[in-house]
Amino acid sequence: MTPPDPNRLFAQAEDAFRRRDYAAARCDLLAIRRTVGVHPVVAHLAALVEQADRRPDAACAAFADALAAAPNDPQIANNYANLLHDLGRTADALALFGTAIAAHPDVVDLRRNRALTLLAVGDPAAALADIAVAMRLRPDVVTVTAQGQALLALGRLDAAADAFDAALAAEPQRLAALKGRAQIALARGEPDAVARYRTLHARPDRDPATLLGLAEALEAVGDPAGLALLTDAVTQQPDWIDGQERLARMRSEAGMVDDCAEFRAGLARRPRDAALHAAYWQALARGGRHAAALVALEDSGLCGTDPAYRLTEAVLASEADQPERATALFATLPRSFDGDLAHGRHALRNGDPAAAAARLEACVAERPDAVSAWAHLGLAWSVLEDPRADWLYRPDVFVRTHDLSLDQAALADLAERLRGLHRTRAHPIGQSLRGGTQTRAALFAHHDPAIRALRDRLAAAVAAHVTALPPVDAAHPLLRHRHAAFAFAGSWSVRLSASGFHVSHIHPMGVLSSACYIALPAAVADEEARAGWLEIGRPPAALGLDLPPFATIRPQPGRLVLFPSYVFHGTRPFADGERLSVAFDVTAS
Repeated sequence: MTPPDPNRLFAQAEDAFRRRDYAAARCDLLAIRRTVGVHPVVAHLAALVEQADRRPDAACAAFADALAAAPNDPQIANNYANLLHDLGRTADALALFGTAIAAHPDVVDLRRNRALTLLAVGDPAAALADIAVAMRLRPDVVTVTAQGQALLALGRLDAAADAFDAALAAEPQRLAALKGRAQIALARGEPDAVARYRTLHARPDRDPATLLGLAEALEAVGDPAGLALLTDAVTQQPDWIDGQERLARMRSEAGMVDDCAEFRAGLARRPRDAALHAAYWQALARGGRHAAALVALEDSGLCGTDPAYRLTEAVLASEADQPERATALFATLPRSFDGDLAHGRHALRNGDPAAAAARLEACVAERPDAVSAWAHLGLAWSVLEDPRADWLYRPDVFVRTHDLSLDQAALADLAERLRGLHRTRAHPIGQSLRGGTQTRAALFAHHDPAIRALRDRLAAAVAAHVTALPPVDAAHPLLRHRHAAFAFAGSWSVRLSASGFHVSHIHPMGVLSSACYIALPAAVADEEARAGWLEIGRPPAALGLDLPPFATIRPQPGRLVLFPSYVFHGTRPFADGERLSVAFDVTAS
């Protein structure tokens, strides 16, 4: 009997693969393997067949055979690494990309696809380095789009916009470029942001993030249609957690009393959905409704089922003024960073600063940049009159004001532009302000030239502030970064109205934090009442600590105040008028 011709079988398998007849392709490839053994080209096609037929284990096995037979084949390595990425095995994917790129440094697909994997694991700087090589070798639309994605992840919005615009000029319907460019339009406050998201939303291949972007773009221009869109979406899909959370936030900021109504409606339909239960009680807790969050946790039936839920119950019980219950729960928990941080805060509010300090000192030893741990440890040291509190705070050195040299006309112009960005009616969930509104997108990304000019003045002030800091102290949460490169992180505007104020809070993602005053109520001039003044160092009222602020600063238009992010700070209420400010965090890299 004449043996089958491997070349004919391979051609048949390729044809079947193109026709998506994966069973026929598999049959022909197995016949070839029985005849000639493992051949890299055959095993590679077999891997692609299994991958297309959604059989990932078989695909990985075939890729492994192909790579073993041809260890220096860049195409096999590239396709296998892409599959590993898709399966969530990003460490394995990056290792394979690394081996292949070491042997073939100028293969564009390897560089570009490793960049996409690096973006997925949150390393856009390394991704951009690979993309730079790919751009030098082959600056096609795929590579230019990847460049835009990396720049966007790095917060370099202007350069990212240029990359996406170039990609769309070459291929107007390229989805990744359309999505990235819409994100930038929303972040920069461009007038066509809604139109860009409507175009994306009309596509059959849209994803849920498109609807979130459209809702936020509509909200940014004061159009309530975004709320209706999200409400309809979560009604149809109540387990869409991102949609539920965004809807609750939007309802709250629109001044609606029952911002979590759709959570409860969803839970009525999906009472056993643990993720939906968790998102509900987390939304309540972010809004400071800890007792209600504790009831929601109890109603879920998840209390006490594992240490993570017991920790949540302990935290909520402590914040809801149920100290005995919280103490008993904390005693059952294994040691962890999150547990020590929460237990330390509980010990502070429960009148045991020594126990709090012990827990929190363990936290900062484990994570020296843990802002929240340092913030609470500083309070514990202050109550204990530990001299390390002075080492930590040093308000005469670490808290400084800077005059931005803005004249009245410039301040009035800035105030008018900022007011136009305040579209919501109430303060955001989980933020410190009461009786006012806060802008959402990164303010310093806005396309308005006056806002960008303010950003540049603030950057110069930050540089001068850092230059004036004392020498490096590796043990200190601020001075350990003395010679680091600093960059803006979040940036926003706050507009407080009559009786508005900030509760005492910290900025856990920053190294330095700020307040820059644009317009102020007349009451701030009263040196005795100090209405609307900034208080630095006063603990949150919920902790019940009798510690005064160690600095109280009178706001002045055009004045910037900088201070460490680990320092609790808030403001005093004022009776009438408007308190308009800009704030930002600074991070160290």
